[in-house]
Amino acid sequence: MSCPILFIEIWIMSETKKFTIGEFSFETFHEYRDAQEDLKKIECINNELDIHDSKVAVRLYNLIRAGKIEFKSPIGEQFVDHISDILAENNIDLLEDQAFIDEAEGKVKYQKYMGFAAIALAVVFFGYFAINQANDALTARKMSKLAETTKVESTSLGESDTTNADYSVTSGNPFAWSENIKRDSLNVLPEYQGLVEANPDTVGWLAISDTEINYPVVQRGDNEYYLKRSFYGEEDSNGALFVDYRSDIVNEHTNTIIYGHNMRSGMMFGGLKNYLDKTFYENHKTITFNTIYEHRTYEVIAVGLSEVEYQDENTYRYYNFIQAGNKAEWQAFVDHVNSLSVYDFDTASLKETDKFLTLSTCNDYTEDGRLFVLAKRVE
Repeated sequence: MSCPILFIEIWIMSETKKFTIGEFSFETFHEYRDAQEDLKKIECINNELDIHDSKVAVRLYNLIRAGKIEFKSPIGEQFVDHISDILAENNIDLLEDQAFIDEAEGKVKYQKYMGFAAIALAVVFFGYFAINQANDALTARKMSKLAETTKVESTSLGESDTTNADYSVTSGNPFAWSENIKRDSLNVLPEYQGLVEANPDTVGWLAISDTEINYPVVQRGDNEYYLKRSFYGEEDSNGALFVDYRSDIVNEHTNTIIYGHNMRSGMMFGGLKNYLDKTFYENHKTITFNTIYEHRTYEVIAVGLSEVEYQDENTYRYYNFIQAGNKAEWQAFVDHVNSLSVYDFDTASLKETDKFLTLSTCNDYTEDGRLFVLAKRVE
């Protein structure tokens, strides 16, 4: 339910890199998310209850004291203080008087009926939640079994042995792209042969240590099919990880883009939000994206926050950068990433011959927000 009772402007300060909600600033993304959750609770309380009613304020205060309603941020603490002020202003001295509470409940039958309705709605909600949880668990088990068949473990991150070709920097014109390698001339790596048999759309495997990200990656002729379908093509809200249809995993373009949903469970690209924690970012610079033909290793060089731009807006879109046609296009991409980067972005270390990997997902720091992790191929 939307509860537009409170209006607090939310933004990220580009200079300090702090997360800000109104007058409150947060050092970490996790603190910022706790504050967002508290805001939602406060909005719904204000929408459903008259907190200035003495009896309602007493009930609400006791629920908070009993730990049945919890707040985890300074915003929540400020709201609790506000409730306390309301009680003080009305000279209420019955906070621990259960008899008073029971009497109030007996006199307000309408509230009881509303309580029964709320319970019924809760049953429906939690039933739906349980179904989704079961579906997530089933999907997780399937992905775990796939990981076992491919023998791709987090401990193998960084291995670079290949069966088809060794990675080398492109010589000559770095902006000249051609489809000079034919897929039918390559051999599928043994560990991925089973995946290709299960789904011919399979193009590789992506893994990041200390996250749930350890999944097969698919590619199709559009960017819609796997949004609501699993690796097996079954209807699944988790979707699958998929490469942008414009990218070529064999004859690498300047930038290969992989998309995935930001699931609250941490599945798919839910783990990418960990990169908003600087310690995690500094300790997890290695990404493995093996194609079905060769092993590849990438180094994370930037983490950015952006948003989807409308078609009539004349702005740069990082998710449209696939191949640099010239130095100006390459530089425009680098400059754009630098402007969106959460951390310092070392542009001086980049070369025009570099090949990039962009992992893109949703993020609710703003409407239609996007989080992306940019990595450079090193092996």
